[in-house]
Amino acid sequence: MEWGLITEEQLTACRKDERGRPLGEILVVKGLVRKKDVEALAEEQTRRARTLDTVQKLQKVEYLFGQLLVKDNLATQLQINKCLEIQVKMAEKGVQPVPRLGELLVEHGFVDKGTVERVLRMQDKDMLTCPACRKQVNVASTEAGKTYRCPGCGAALVRPARLDSIRAEDSFFGFELPSEER
Repeated sequence: MEWGLITEEQLTACRKDERGRPLGEILVVKGLVRKKDVEALAEEQTRRARTLDTVQKLQKVEYLFGQLLVKDNLATQLQINKCLEIQVKMAEKGVQPVPRLGELLVEHGFVDKGTVERVLRMQDKDMLTCPACRKQVNVASTEAGKTYRCPGCGAALVRPARLDSIRAEDSFFGFELPSEER
């Protein structure tokens, strides 16, 4: 439906014919879609399921971030919940990367960028940037003298003098993924 391959009526009719057969097979047999379309849809469904799983795991960390904002009266629980709900909806739609809670709170005008940066520091997190692929990563518990590698391209992450954006495309704990000491 989302891809415009079939109508609601066609889907309803095919669902009546399922009787234990895969829906994609029925759609192909009836000539409504091509086999390669069904395969592409299955791949997209798997990708979205992985993204949603990642977001659900991430939300445990995001919830703690939100609770610090609520505790210090910097945001309301309703604002936090709204943005967490937006994350799930974006993951269900296949958006990648799904924006982090801080980014959504700023985007919706609930907090400013400086507030997000302060709360990240309260959590002992550093926003590091990859000079090669420009990916920004939240790294918790960084250690002086260690080099941290970009999870995307493997280049050494750097601490920017000034953050242009609070958009984090990935997160990890510094003590789990540091490279060799230099």
